Amino acid sequence: MRPTSKFNSQSGYSMVELMVALGITLVISAASFALFSGSMKFTNSTYHMTDAEEALRNAHEVMNRDLTTAGDGLRGIGTITAPVGFVQTFLTRTPVTCNDPNYPCIGVVTSDDSIPAGTAVPLASTAVNFQPNSDRISMLTVDTNFNTGNAVSLLAGKITISGTSTLLNVGTANIGLFQVNEIYAVVSQNSAAFGVVTAVNTVTGVVTLNNTDGGFGLNQTSATAPISVLSTVISGVSTQPASIMRIQIIQYFVDANGLLVRRVYGVRGASFIDSVVAEHITNLQFRYMTNLLDANGNVQQPKRVIATSTEQSGLRQIETSIGVETAKAINAATNVNSSSNACGASPNGKQSICSTTATTVRNLQFRQALAP
Repeated sequence: MRPTSKFNSQSGYSMVELMVALGITLVISAASFALFSGSMKFTNSTYHMTDAEEALRNAHEVMNRDLTTAGDGLRGIGTITAPVGFVQTFLTRTPVTCNDPNYPCIGVVTSDDSIPAGTAVPLASTAVNFQPNSDRISMLTVDTNFNTGNAVSLLAGKITISGTSTLLNVGTANIGLFQVNEIYAVVSQNSAAFGVVTAVNTVTGVVTLNNTDGGFGLNQTSATAPISVLSTVISGVSTQPASIMRIQIIQYFVDANGLLVRRVYGVRGASFIDSVVAEHITNLQFRYMTNLLDANGNVQQPKRVIATSTEQSGLRQIETSIGVETAKAINAATNVNSSSNACGASPNGKQSICSTTATTVRNLQFRQALAP
């Protein structure tokens, strides 16, 4: 027979011990998860803040680069004019009148202050409005990539007006430089005017600027139209020599989606091109400093908008203020503390930051070249 063994105690854990161990494990796990969650929140907050700061730096860098070079290649031009409809729609709601209010002057820098809510971005590929109360700025520079930096010369008689078309006889040797929808400047007698290419005839070497120019309203054939005036068109034929160059209008604005857009009019193969510089922009503001004196002989305070041709010529420095917010909500207190501030923030839990830079316009106004 096998003897029967009886054990008074067996190895293992009692129910109480298991409950204690489980409780300790839960406490440790909860603390670990809390620490991990806090670390994740901090990491996400840091990431979104870094991303917002990078967007802010990039926006300032790109804009300041264009502002610094504004006016390049325009020293010999005294006046640039365009139809008032084009200026009001594409550049500023407050055109600067020089001589004819129907054809206001465009400066090296053109300002547009506090765009009202509900204002549509013209010719946007997807319909969108401007960001309410943000500013828009436009600047001019010569595209030196056109014809290896050389203008196309036109002798007297090479510009003709026929019905609703302005015909530029550039010759067969130069016709390959031009494409439909491109925007060019015709320059003569220290003045310039823009036109949109609507047809190119490679056989005759003629570039056509028809009045139906895709909604820009730049092409006009009246006796008072800029191209007719600067080339002194008599009986439909120019009597002054002229030249053609590609003057770019570089523009910055913020759309209702918070995108800072760089639009360039006068590019190869297109009327204009849009590119996004930064996202989550909450505000864009400019102030303009001139060398003009007030009635007491003091330098005038910075202005919100360039309102006269004298201010266009006296512009010396531009102050740019940009506000940006994080892509995600990272701070619950922001819901209470940022209903509205200088950065243009909203009470949505997102962190807002803003900064201001001042840029000297090195090339000043091209009109200054005519001063004694």
